[in-house]
Amino acid sequence: MSAPRRMRIQPSKLRRVTLPGMALRFAFGAAVSVAAGLVGNHWGPVTGGVFLAFPAVLAATLTLIQDEEHSRIPASNDARGAVLGAVGMIAFALCVWALATRIPTLVAMGIALVAWAIVAAVLYLLIWGVRRSR
Repeated sequence: MSAPRRMRIQPSKLRRVTLPGMALRFAFGAAVSVAAGLVGNHWGPVTGGVFLAFPAVLAATLTLIQDEEHSRIPASNDARGAVLGAVGMIAFALCVWALATRIPTLVAMGIALVAWAIVAAVLYLLIWGVRRSR
């Protein structure tokens, strides 16, 4: 297991951003937003809002991580992590949906945040723990 990478800002990398890359990001973001809007129109704004929890930037980012960042970490690992985080967001949404009208909103949001963190962390430990033991 390698040491975690530190996140840092590198403005010089902005020079490598290309117009086609930006167009691709925009297209993916727009597609996710349109899909959430269509779901909202068909099944209502509550359901559409859950789909908006999926970050529109994620789809574009995952397609470009490997090439633009020359990462030693495969993009597939980033995708797995994103899926685990998304499952945690579903737990968050379910907690807010179930609790927001029954208890104070701030308390419901706090409980939902804890649920998201626990679900994502447990899934992470299960998935990567199983992978490391192989």
